[in-house]
Amino acid sequence: MDATKHKPLTLAEACRLIGRFLRPEAGFVWTAVVYGIAVALLGLAVPVSVQLLINSVANTALPAPLFVLSGLLLGLLLAAALLSAARIYVLALFERRVFARTVADITLRALHARNPHFDDARRGDLFNRFFDLMTVQKAVPHLLVGGFAILLQSGIGLVLTSFYHPFFLAFNLVVVAVLVGIAFLWAAPAVRSGAALSHAKHETARWLESVGSSNGFYRHGGRLTTALARSEALTATYARVHRRHFRHTFAQTIGFLMVYAIASAGLLAMGGWLILQGQLSLGQLVAAELVLSSAFYGISQLGSHARTFYDLVAALHELSLFEEIEQADGGGGNGPGPADGNLCLRDVEHDGLRFDFAVERGEILAVAAGEGVEQAIADLIERRVRPVRGWVMVGGADIAAFGPEGLQSEILVLDRPTLPETTIRQYLSGDDESCLARMDECLERVGLAERIRRLPSGLDTALSKSGLPLSTGEVVALKLAAALLRPPKLLVLPTLLDLLPPDRIGAALAGFREAGTTVLHVTRRPPMPVHDDQIRLGAHGYGRAAGRVDPLDKTTPTEKPHAVAA
Repeated sequence: MDATKHKPLTLAEACRLIGRFLRPEAGFVWTAVVYGIAVALLGLAVPVSVQLLINSVANTALPAPLFVLSGLLLGLLLAAALLSAARIYVLALFERRVFARTVADITLRALHARNPHFDDARRGDLFNRFFDLMTVQKAVPHLLVGGFAILLQSGIGLVLTSFYHPFFLAFNLVVVAVLVGIAFLWAAPAVRSGAALSHAKHETARWLESVGSSNGFYRHGGRLTTALARSEALTATYARVHRRHFRHTFAQTIGFLMVYAIASAGLLAMGGWLILQGQLSLGQLVAAELVLSSAFYGISQLGSHARTFYDLVAALHELSLFEEIEQADGGGGNGPGPADGNLCLRDVEHDGLRFDFAVERGEILAVAAGEGVEQAIADLIERRVRPVRGWVMVGGADIAAFGPEGLQSEILVLDRPTLPETTIRQYLSGDDESCLARMDECLERVGLAERIRRLPSGLDTALSKSGLPLSTGEVVALKLAAALLRPPKLLVLPTLLDLLPPDRIGAALAGFREAGTTVLHVTRRPPMPVHDDQIRLGAHGYGRAAGRVDPLDKTTPTEKPHAVAA
């Protein structure tokens, strides 16, 4: 996920990102907007009350109108306070809702990814983008409460004072035009530089993660200098991008501050001149000063809200990368998986290889695979790739007819010596307590029972991604035991199993035979008695198989047209 590979973000795309993200929570957003409008309107109670006080109550010199006006103002301000509190509560619900929705979305996309091995594709750092959700949770309420309130109150104030005098109307139109110019002049460059800054941040985090997981690699062989140089280069890149982003946001902030200073001074000069000319009352001037001074002060704070907006856009851009995870085909929806483990690859072409063979239900085959063939078979059977031509059929039906869930529950490929960070018990049983009774039996079959009993925490031992405290061979055995606990209908075992003693593999394969599982066992060893046949799949030339003349005599192989691969 190199930052240089990202397309520059445009202002139009940024607005689409915000709209797409907020659409599911539109109810919360519109509720906050309505509350904001009500609060802004009620906020005009102060300047209007002051104007009434000066123009009417002060001339009568009676206390009753003063008390009535004060009570009315108190009621309006209390209503505004309650609405403001309700708006904050609604936005707190929004934060929880958007967190839950994003977590669910990322989880489902990761689980249903066409290729779930993100580290292999150098995309493991993608999930760091989840933390940009915290920026979104803070930025949206900040903009809806602070930014929207400023824009709304300023807009209402400018409209209200425009009715005082034509000069106020012209003055307000000039202020609005200048503000729009300042906003759009720097918005597009700031959006681009903000996204680039976020990418530089994540690229640095990716590098630091790789240093942390290097297991001391950079401390030897003169690599320390290389690591430090890489960190300095990434720091310099971040500083350069940050400097560019700051130039845009700082220039925009200065523009808003200049509008605040010039407009405030201009308002006082224009209002005083109109009073001297007898075209404006003192009450109107005081009200205009109260309304527009508050509006102009809000304008001076727009720089801060603009920076929050750019942070929001950058965070949403990072979160949108999860949408680029290619999903497994869902042709079969959530329906059942294959009826059995019968496998047929009919005239299949993929990555320069051709496969044309069939495996009967419950057969256990030894597979001698040429370079690249093992991975190609795994990719086709797990449907990570689509063949150029031909059909991959499982259980008598096209593999494309099954949904991801049904397929993943019935087809298993053990092709990596890695584990999720969990305990041995949780890895083996998950949430299925019915597996607990057979757990020890399966561990005995693969030769792990005694090893696990010697661990201080036994089955509750926490495992790292690499499988520690287990060795690589023991990790492979543990994955084999987990497959025995819940035997799939079709199982592909890689050459990785050659790390285990043949007797342990034979015992496990016998367990799969009892369960009726179809097994393709890719191995560099000679066939074992438990194997029904051996097929040879090569990158070049003719692939052939060894059958058995007598099913009771597991020692004399003979050629059999069981499979063809070229």
